[in-house]
Parts: sequence; structure tokens; C-alpha cells
Amino acid sequence: MARLVPHIGLRTVKTGLAVALALFFADLRGSPAPIFAAIGAISAMSRTVGDAFETCRTQFAGILLGACCGVLLTDMFSGLRYLGIGLGLILLILVCVRLRLRFAVPLACIVFTSICLSPAQGALGYGVNRLLDTAIGLATALVINVTIKPYNNRRRIVNLLTQFEQSVPAYVGARVLHGRYPDLSPLRKQLDRIAEELAIFEKQRLFRVHDHEAQAVYLRGCEKLAQRIWQELCALCAMDEKGHLSVENAVKLAELGLEVPDGICAMPQDTADVVGNYHLDNLLRAWQFLGSFNRTATPPADEKETM
Repeated sequence: MARLVPHIGLRTVKTGLAVALALFFADLRGSPAPIFAAIGAISAMSRTVGDAFETCRTQFAGILLGACCGVLLTDMFSGLRYLGIGLGLILLILVCVRLRLRFAVPLACIVFTSICLSPAQGALGYGVNRLLDTAIGLATALVINVTIKPYNNRRRIVNLLTQFEQSVPAYVGARVLHGRYPDLSPLRKQLDRIAEELAIFEKQRLFRVHDHEAQAVYLRGCEKLAQRIWQELCALCAMDEKGHLSVENAVKLAELGLEVPDGICAMPQDTADVVGNYHLDNLLRAWQFLGSFNRTATPPADEKETM
């Protein structure tokens, strides 16, 4: 039976809580437009703390620049309203570029235009109120995101590394033992997923436990081992001849649980034998190291992934 009630993730709950608190704080100060506090809270509730911090920086810088330029230029172009807005936007964009704040250009332009089109409320009052309300929303969401179970995808990364490790023997057996050229694209997709999740994990470095950086470096080392396995497997698949399997590598393959056919082992005789066993030996060493390191990196059973 299909699930009647959809799964409610933690980030969904935190977003609702952040908006409710932001509106409450905006109401306490008597905000004329508390919607901007809600918008700030929603914007800052990103997946990771690093993303949330970056969003806060973008929102605050954009609103501050747009409000300041709007307040300064509204009276200057009062006689040429629409032309003045266009000229003001050009100047504002140039200022953002000069200050290396290109990321804040769209929001700064929106705030500037809003101020120029709201003379009844007063440019200064509108700019100050919008800045304060947005700051309340951003700060509220950031505090909630940091203090209430921040996003942690370490278990997902470890699981992906484990899946990659378990997939390798089948590819090795197909190429080395049976002389086939397996399709490596699924393995490549697994590597890409690992890299994507690691990039997200590294963005969680702010405001997290003191050993987070060490964990990121360790997991990145595991990813490098997985990349090494991929490279050696690609090298084996690029060879026209797989060569004769050495006795040493045959023993290692048997330890992987692969059944080595009789009669395929021989002393290396030509270049293909030497090169093939060289790449296979490197692959198997990296595979063993990955398994050992990945088991060390496995989170405790009570550590769950948070969304």
C-alpha cells in the first residue's frame, strides 16, 4: 500500500520552525513587513551549514548594497524616475563588481528597484526595515541549522565506498579471468556520486565537531584509492591482450572470492604478461587498502544520516 503520509525530513521541520521564530521576532520589533524575515529564514535553511553561511552572506551583502544605493540615489534621480532607476542599476552593478561581490548583484538590484518604487514609505525607512527583517530571518535560520542536528552525510559516503569496493571483483574477474571487456560506466557513476557527496561533506566543516576536517581528509583518501582502482582497471581494459596471470596475483584473486580457472597461471614471459600483472597488482593493493580504511571510517551504529 502506498504511504498515505509523506516522509517529513528534518530540514522541512527546521524550515517551519525557523520561519515561525523569525516572524515572531519581527513582530516583536513591530516590523511593517515581516514577510522579509520569513524570506530570509527560508533562504538560509540550506542543506549544509557551509551553504547556509554562504546564503546569509549573499542575502545580507545584496540587501545592504541595494538599500544604501537606493537611499543615496532616490532623491538624486527624483525628476527622472525610470531613467534614474536604470542609471542607478548600472552604477550598482559596477560597485558590486568592483567590490568582488558578483554573487550579490541580482538581490542588490531587486532591493534597489523596490526602494526607488516605494516613495510613500520613504526610501530610508524601507531600506532599514528590509535589512533588519532579513537579518532576523537569516540569523534565526542559521542558528537553528547549526544547533539542531546539522546535516551529516558521512554514512552515505561510507556506504557508497562500500558499494564501490564490492563491485570491483566482478569487473576484475570479467577482464582478467574471462578476457572480456566489461562496461565500466556504472563504476564511473559510483565514483562521481562519491565525489559529489564528499564535496557536500566538506561544506559541513563550519561549526561542526573539531575532528570534521580530519574525517574529510580521511574520506578523501579513500576516494583517491577508489580512483586508483578505476585507473588500473581502465588500464587493464585498454590492453589488447590480458597476458598470463602470475601465481601471486592468482592467490590474491582467490582471496577476493574469485574462482581462478586451471591452466591460466604462468610465469611472465612477454611484455603483456608483465604489464598486465603490474596493473592488476596495483589494483588489488588499492582495493585491499580501501576495504581496510573504509571499515575504519564506518560511523558508529547510532550515528544516522541527517537531512
